[in-house]
Amino acid sequence: MTKITLYGLDASPPVRACLLTLKALNLPFEYKRMNLLEGEHLSQEYLKKNPQHTVPTLEDDGHFLWDSHAIIAYLVSKYGKNDSLYPKDLLKRAQVDQRLHFESGVMFQGGLRNITAPLFFRNETQVPQHKIDAIIEIYDFLEIFLKNSPYMAGDHLTIADFSIVTTVTSLVAFVDIDSSKYPKLTAWIKRLESLPYYNEANGVGAKMLVEMIKSKNITILPFSRAISFSTHYSILKINILCLEANRLSNKMGKIILYGSDPSPPVRACLLALKALDLPFELRAVDFNAKEHLSEEYLKKNPQHTVPTLEDDGHFIWDSHAINSYLVTKYGKDDSLYPKDFLKRALVNQRLFFDSGVVFQGGLRNITSPLWYKNETKVPREKIDALHEIYDFLEVFLKDNLYMAGDELTIADFSVITTVTSLEAFVDIDSLKYPKLNAWIKRMETLPYYQEANGAGVKKFVKVFKSFNITIVP
Repeated sequence: MTKITLYGLDASPPVRACLLTLKALNLPFEYKRMNLLEGEHLSQEYLKKNPQHTVPTLEDDGHFLWDSHAIIAYLVSKYGKNDSLYPKDLLKRAQVDQRLHFESGVMFQGGLRNITAPLFFRNETQVPQHKIDAIIEIYDFLEIFLKNSPYMAGDHLTIADFSIVTTVTSLVAFVDIDSSKYPKLTAWIKRLESLPYYNEANGVGAKMLVEMIKSKNITILPFSRAISFSTHYSILKINILCLEANRLSNKMGKIILYGSDPSPPVRACLLALKALDLPFELRAVDFNAKEHLSEEYLKKNPQHTVPTLEDDGHFIWDSHAINSYLVTKYGKDDSLYPKDFLKRALVNQRLFFDSGVVFQGGLRNITSPLWYKNETKVPREKIDALHEIYDFLEVFLKDNLYMAGDELTIADFSVITTVTSLEAFVDIDSLKYPKLNAWIKRMETLPYYQEANGAGVKKFVKVFKSFNITIVP
């Protein structure tokens, strides 16, 4: 048994997700608590372990992994006595993956961090009503996920439960969970609390974070209607740009992709489908006509987002989960999503970086108020976030040709669709970001790139540049 070290702090929900997994697997490990206030995460020593300077970071036999979702998937895959916590069955795993990306993007980045980052780092104690509404909608979705099962991804405990419970028990600092409105969510939390290791791994840290937040005495600003998370989560599901959606494939096959090519997540799936040379039908979803809210579509995807994949009567949503599923099921080899534990963990880290930081924290953070509320004044901090994303991507490419090594993977498909959309707001300086620019050019040489991503991103950028935004302090 190699030595495992976890770097983190108890108050962090992602760290607690790793603690729950380590305890569930009964793995011996050393827990090194980080002092972020003293900048330990910015030390040269720590940056060598994790250039994104986040917690948690896992050290396993001299290898370093970060992002809690990637870490816990790695731990179960490598050390689990069975696959119950992260099923090998393709459809079951896809459901777990979807829940993990929901937690990464919608819950943690779009729900919790959207409030706590300005609260802790800028002492902004006034919280807009729409941020509170986002938390309520998160609870709504979780109640739906639990409609027919005792756990988040089925009838058995999985790592999806570990990720979600750490964040949801932190969100209660802002919005209590009404047991009469959310009986299944309340029962699920109690179910998790009955785990013998729960209090040590999550209970103590969650209480710590909630107390820290409540000590800030936040004020909720008057109601300001924002479009719901469910509507803008898979960004730009815009009917006016769907006119050419069916042009990409006229072949009727057993695979159907619901969406439109201006959407970055949809484009990521188009890249994967084209790379795998799979026959498929692309069906446009008319959001102006509210097709995504129809009973028929809600049966396919209760989160009513795009993309949704239909494969032989089964439905999967979230582009990252879809692409993992497609390559695992239909790939002639594993090059696009390696089976090697460490290589896969790196791909997963990049996928969660895209779903949380690049897409939710970068792109959607600007486009949703711009598109839905016509807020053309963009705070400087949101533009700075895009520069930081470019900085990280340049670091990721420091020693690699592609986002997760020297071979093309699905991580490249996800990141390229979002980063080329970010250029609607911030150009990528070729002098400052030579490796990022070279990588984009490398992606553009793929024979299917223009059809799967180029055409859609051109529409996306054209629309958002037409807003003539103003950057404000």
